[in-house]
Amino acid sequence: MQVTPLTGRLGAEVFDVDLSKPLDVVTLRNIEMAFADHSVLCFRDQSLDVDQFEAFALQFGTFGDTPFITPIDGHPNVLRLLRRADEQGPLFGSGWHSDWSFQASPPSATLLYGVDIPASGGDTAFISQELAYEALSAPMQQLLGGLQGVHSARRSYGPKGTFGQANPQRSMEIIGDESALRTTCHPLIRTHPITGRKSLFVNEVYTIGIEGMHDAEAKALLDFLFNHSRRIDFSCRVRWQQGSLTMWDNRCVQHYAIDDYFGHRREMLRITLAGEPPV
Repeated sequence: MQVTPLTGRLGAEVFDVDLSKPLDVVTLRNIEMAFADHSVLCFRDQSLDVDQFEAFALQFGTFGDTPFITPIDGHPNVLRLLRRADEQGPLFGSGWHSDWSFQASPPSATLLYGVDIPASGGDTAFISQELAYEALSAPMQQLLGGLQGVHSARRSYGPKGTFGQANPQRSMEIIGDESALRTTCHPLIRTHPITGRKSLFVNEVYTIGIEGMHDAEAKALLDFLFNHSRRIDFSCRVRWQQGSLTMWDNRCVQHYAIDDYFGHRREMLRITLAGEPPV
């Protein structure tokens, strides 16, 4: 197995490993260590069916809960992220975010597999929130360490959200409802349960406030953190190829799906793995 960093601090490509078969103990351990080091791993040149994709994911944890989106028939933990060549409207996954941060226990990791990939376009960008935390001043780190962010799915899946209304023109069946209005609080700074590293834990899609603060106060601080968290020097970018599988650590990474492939069909499979309450 060959691991090649994508940047100096975030992300790596992985070659010469076959994910269609169960991993031996040494290979699994090497992947786990690479994942801890790089937070984003892109495995190239894979050929997986849905069962093999699930089997690979389960070597790293259990399936997470996936609300609002209808999964693949017979595979309740796998989503088909499909966009037709002529499809318009909001792109699923656009906007900087960490997956399902509105849940009490957000996913530990997300896995995305490329089934039908445009010749160009549709990259996924990633931002390290560990680097974002490290770049904050000591007084700001101390301030944030005592605060809780308020997270909600309302902007995306609430009745007035981006995907809150049924749309027969949309390839994916996304069904928003009143449950998206619920809120959950998480620390603005969380500690990784495996590496012990600290990271910023806010995102512009799901973080809607700060517990105990007036809206104007929270907005000023969150706007600063949103801008700070996506600095280019914290980032890497995965260019998709047919048969690429990318997994990222949702506890310390934000991501953004780039919408620049109109006129080309794109199909991906997605799995999230169960996480733990952020602390």
